Amino acid sequence: MFAGARRRRAALRLARWLGPWADAEAAPPGVQREAVVLPDGDGEVRIFVGPGRPHGAVFLVPGLHYAGADDPRLDRFCRILAAAGLWVCVPCLPDFLALRLHERVIADTARIFDHAVAWPGRPPGPLGVMSISFGSLPALHLAAARPDAVKRLLVFGGYADWQAVMRFAVTGGDGVPYDPLNRPVVYMNLLADLPGAPADPAPLLAAWRAYIEATWGRPEMKADGAWQAVARAHGAALPAPLRALFLKGCGVGPQGAQAVMRALARGGPRPWLDPRPVLPDIHCPVDLVHGADDDVIPHTELAALAAAFGADQTVRTWLTGLYGHTGSAGLDGLRAGLREGRILWGVVHALADLG
Repeated sequence: MFAGARRRRAALRLARWLGPWADAEAAPPGVQREAVVLPDGDGEVRIFVGPGRPHGAVFLVPGLHYAGADDPRLDRFCRILAAAGLWVCVPCLPDFLALRLHERVIADTARIFDHAVAWPGRPPGPLGVMSISFGSLPALHLAAARPDAVKRLLVFGGYADWQAVMRFAVTGGDGVPYDPLNRPVVYMNLLADLPGAPADPAPLLAAWRAYIEATWGRPEMKADGAWQAVARAHGAALPAPLRALFLKGCGVGPQGAQAVMRALARGGPRPWLDPRPVLPDIHCPVDLVHGADDDVIPHTELAALAAAFGADQTVRTWLTGLYGHTGSAGLDGLRAGLREGRILWGVVHALADLG
């Protein structure tokens, strides 16, 4: 009885801050946030603890973002989880912070997770694990490799087919427009297989990162004309050959999508990026949540990922119009509001169940 009441209270607190009625710029008061450097060079984490005694622990794996846990939107979300009674640990993953897809992120995540398991004073018992975007890859591996330490798994905006995600990032699909600001990350991670790749990629990579830092998290930059102007300004100092590739990687100029398709064919499957082979080893309950209007990882990946689990596994799916890839998308109409209200209630209970 007590656990059920606590779960309902946590779900209500989460709904208070995550619903479409919430101020997206506000966060619950009284949450403590600590940046901790782990011993032996094992990395760095952010710890969030609410004003009361936490009753559960969550390990939250962020996605591919230069700010990681320090992104204001993720910081706010972690504060909301902490205010609902959860001890929250977010790893700082060097490759994801560098906007780089590399196999070692799986081992880095597991190593930092082991520190969270042994963390002094955290609520006892297995941890809930949550992931965002490309963080689904190491999170799924973690749930498969640490069955006794992972209580539940919630995947938000995850993927099954990384190549489909790369193609979507430059062409869109299924009536969902793609985010024009994400193309540089695709180019950064396919650079070795792109035509005209430079021998020294450092200046090009630095320019793309500077462009990303100037545009991400600013919805007004998605408007046609805005991001092109920023791209031209950031490419102005590059030598002419690098500038041409830089601009193509920002979506300025012709044949950019075709270059990505050729790079994907040339580079091969990169099997370590496919999460599906480890799914049979996941035995904890799983919730898969995706935004219907996600313009970074298409909502079709929700069904693809769910289909890759076995019939004997406990997997729930939630497709919502309330959230895009990085924040609230709002409501449109009464019927949609009623439907989304039921989904929101299911999602906040799934979040509460992590603890």
